[in-house]
Amino acid sequence: MHTKFEHMSVAYTALNNLDSSNGGRKGNDASHHLMRDWRRQLRTPPTYRLGNRTFRIHYHVALLCICFGALILVFLFLKHDSQSSYSNKRKWYVQYEQTTKKESEYNYTYPLTAAVINNGVQTYRIGMIADLDKASEDPQKGNVWRSYLKMGYLSYNPSLNTVEVSFNDNENPTEYSGSYSLKGRGMELSELVTFNGRMLTFDDRTGLVFELKDKKALPWILLMDGQGNTGKGFKSEWATVKDEVLYVGSMGKEWTTSAGDFESFDPMYVKAITISGEVHHLNWIENYQSLRRALGIEWPGYLLHESATWSPINRKWYFLPRRCSKERYNETKDELMGCNKLISADENFHKIETVQLGPYKPTFGFSSFKFIPGSNDNVIVAILSEEFNGKTATHLTVFTIDGKTLLGPIKIKTDYKYEGIEFF
Repeated sequence: MHTKFEHMSVAYTALNNLDSSNGGRKGNDASHHLMRDWRRQLRTPPTYRLGNRTFRIHYHVALLCICFGALILVFLFLKHDSQSSYSNKRKWYVQYEQTTKKESEYNYTYPLTAAVINNGVQTYRIGMIADLDKASEDPQKGNVWRSYLKMGYLSYNPSLNTVEVSFNDNENPTEYSGSYSLKGRGMELSELVTFNGRMLTFDDRTGLVFELKDKKALPWILLMDGQGNTGKGFKSEWATVKDEVLYVGSMGKEWTTSAGDFESFDPMYVKAITISGEVHHLNWIENYQSLRRALGIEWPGYLLHESATWSPINRKWYFLPRRCSKERYNETKDELMGCNKLISADENFHKIETVQLGPYKPTFGFSSFKFIPGSNDNVIVAILSEEFNGKTATHLTVFTIDGKTLLGPIKIKTDYKYEGIEFF
């Protein structure tokens, strides 16, 4: 086998001989000429002969091939390792996801008791919770406050669009009591709502949220006023469920003095609560202001809210304000500012519509309402509370979302003021 290295060796020997035997310029020229030939030979890949075939090795191509092959081996190794790692992580994630989903699966049961259906008439259990204000303190027991739950039945005929409501006036309401209070007041329960298969009620003095279970009021979470960084309990007035989240609102107007002087926006925040009890404080100032502008009301005029519901079918918010006034808030005049309006708003409060209701007495004000199950969120049952000159009364009415009255208002035979209603 002959290679070009032999020729390179000959050239290098000739170069040495020439340098040693010749002198002068002619020798130097030959020396430079042979040096160039020698360098050219180094840059030229060596030639190999195998049999009668000749081939050359290009070192840079060979080096590139070796590096490329090494990269392929590294890639294959890493791919195998990553697939194994991904497989292990995927198994863990699936187990975690299944566990989390099992623990957090929302209970959509509503109402909690199935309706009794007879000849097309759907009969539901309903309940109303009392807010006794200062009278909630038990005069017989020290450090105890109480509320009452009154049960009844609502029968709805979808084909005739008629409603009947009955209460057992001979049966005493169920008492719920507790020792939780704020500045000597407690258990002033203002609303009822079904959330994740639980019946919840709200103390508008302490900010406590209770679960009604086994004839006991069990504390669940504590809501604080405004952005949640105050020492004052949230004055919960309404509650509803939207997309598996519980929304709890207050009066929806600026907190003012009895003469109407501004103090804070705290009642214009809304609490969004997850099924695990995590609370988020939402700024609803603009939403509430949009609602009152829909009625042509601007500050210092006001809307006072105690009832609101989200409709998952219509994808709208519905509000029945208790008070509405274009005048500055006045504690005495406020008792005569009953509002006969149903307000609906799209999810982002961009489109707001109003419907005239009633007429009702100016001392009547809505304190709670729910859509009747099976009505496709078209029929509402609502409580009208009356507080005037130190006396209270509770009325109930039923109407459609376009303002047609189907029942009442009828006065509930009771000594208590009821402010929350729900289907049980």
